Amino acid sequence: MPPVTPGQATLILDHVLGDPSLPAAVAKALLAALPHPSDPTPRLCRAVVLRALAADPVSETSLQNLHFLASLTASPSAAASRIATAHIAVAAFLAASAPDFDAAAMKLFERPSGRVRRAVDEGGPLASDVAMATVDQFEAAVGNSSSQTILRGLWGNRAAAEDRVRDLVAAEWAAIGPSKLVTAAERIVGDGALETWRAADEVTRAKLRILAGEEKTREILAKLEETTSSANPISTPAFEKMIDALKTSCADLHSVVEDPLPAAKAVADEVLAARMDKGVSLNAEELGGQPTACGAAGPSTLNDKDHGPSRGKRQNLMDRNPTARTSQWDDSPDLEGSESSSPRLQLPSPRRIPPSPLPPPENKSNRRRARKWSMFEEETLRKGVEQYGMGNWKGILDNNPDVFMGRTPVDLKDKWRNMKRLGYQQPRA
Repeated sequence: MPPVTPGQATLILDHVLGDPSLPAAVAKALLAALPHPSDPTPRLCRAVVLRALAADPVSETSLQNLHFLASLTASPSAAASRIATAHIAVAAFLAASAPDFDAAAMKLFERPSGRVRRAVDEGGPLASDVAMATVDQFEAAVGNSSSQTILRGLWGNRAAAEDRVRDLVAAEWAAIGPSKLVTAAERIVGDGALETWRAADEVTRAKLRILAGEEKTREILAKLEETTSSANPISTPAFEKMIDALKTSCADLHSVVEDPLPAAKAVADEVLAARMDKGVSLNAEELGGQPTACGAAGPSTLNDKDHGPSRGKRQNLMDRNPTARTSQWDDSPDLEGSESSSPRLQLPSPRRIPPSPLPPPENKSNRRRARKWSMFEEETLRKGVEQYGMGNWKGILDNNPDVFMGRTPVDLKDKWRNMKRLGYQQPRA
């Protein structure tokens, strides 16, 4: 097994020492066995300081550790306030309990070289109203026995100072946060896995596969494929904003202008129904009394001579139409008995053709012009198929009247067929 590098030691110690349940002896052994971290993380530094404070809460060393812990706090916060309170409590106890009050107070609180005085005057995380007031009180008590007695009674309790430090340590352990390894694991196999694997190239995915294991890798890739197939390739915040604006505009337009298509369609249906009823009535009137294929409407006039006088009351076609001629050219005398000087053209009698009950043929000039499909209509159609199912074209049309204005269910069906040919994937059931 190759030796552990300083960078690897940093990750190991950041993860292990940041666990407060790890015994102090184990943490000390790890620090001694592993190389010195190359670039300690703030979490690792905080964990080392908290372990040192837990082992030695009240001493000159704990003052240094509290000062270092305060430097890890970037801005004033509740944590900074807790550190400042513990820091001034330890410093006040050290001065109040020292055999030589004046020497200890001057070392810690005297202006301008006192250690606590400098930390408070710098205005950093250790500065607070309580700290400023306490520093001034100890500085004024130098050489004043009565003031020293009062301060010993206020700050000379070691147990109270230790409680302040231990409360701080417990709060800091609770807020220490996850280690770098835990954060990386969340990005590889946790909540952020899909984003990490989607952005990784083939080489990086091979490394992630080793870290995640084959079973977890298959699970992540399946989810990634599912989200990729159902995701909108042009779905961006700007695109969604444009869609919302278009929907709002369509709604506003429909609230102001009434759609004339339903009323026009109702009128057209009434006219068509009236024409069909009238055509059927005229056709029945014209065909009434005419011979049928079986001769039921009347006898044939070609057999009148064979039937004799018994059928004399019935007229043949020539009797019923005196102007009828057997040929187009007739040299017989005219109605007044004079001879015709030239042949006369005889036109056949006009026959009235009943109107057809079918609607008139469609006028190509009045056909509905083809209108190009917009990206918004295609996207709405895709979502409609995903929501209502392929084949429910009327349901998709009825639930998106603002989008498919002027379209029919057949239009939606044809468009979806063309979209599939161009590479659109059918939504999964």
